[in-house]
Amino acid sequence: MGEKNHKINDSINVVYQAPNRASGLTVTAEIFLPNGSQDTNFPDMTLDEVGNKGVYKKEFSPNEMGEWIVIVHLPGDEGQVVKRYSVGAHNVHGLGLAIAETDGKVDDLDSDVAAVDGKVDAVTGKVDIVQTTADSIETKINTLSSSVGGLDTPPMIS
Repeated sequence: MGEKNHKINDSINVVYQAPNRASGLTVTAEIFLPNGSQDTNFPDMTLDEVGNKGVYKKEFSPNEMGEWIVIVHLPGDEGQVVKRYSVGAHNVHGLGLAIAETDGKVDDLDSDVAAVDGKVDAVTGKVDIVQTTADSIETKINTLSSSVGGLDTPPMIS
């Protein structure tokens, strides 16, 4: 892995701090593809100075996945710095955002499940009341039936 994980075709800022914060320099970057050959789309690009504190930068967009190497240097290869960038189908920041979004959706689902669970509990409570009422009615019917069964049959009915 390089110093950062970048997404293919997304721009990468190459930043260089000149020795002693020297300003007004010509800073060059050579970009090498994952196979080790120099990128012909970005041959020896010159970095632009940002402000006057010796900070230089330029961006490029890698079009292949793999480890990209950028060699930044001053004329005569002085102040040379090698930077490595890992390029893939996704970048770490994008994955982090996707995970956060998914977490939010899971939290929403948890809330929905809790709400449904509360409603199920309420219905279960009402079913319990209906069952208790049915049991009471059945008991009363059985009691009434026993009482009626204990009555003597009047002689006119027999």
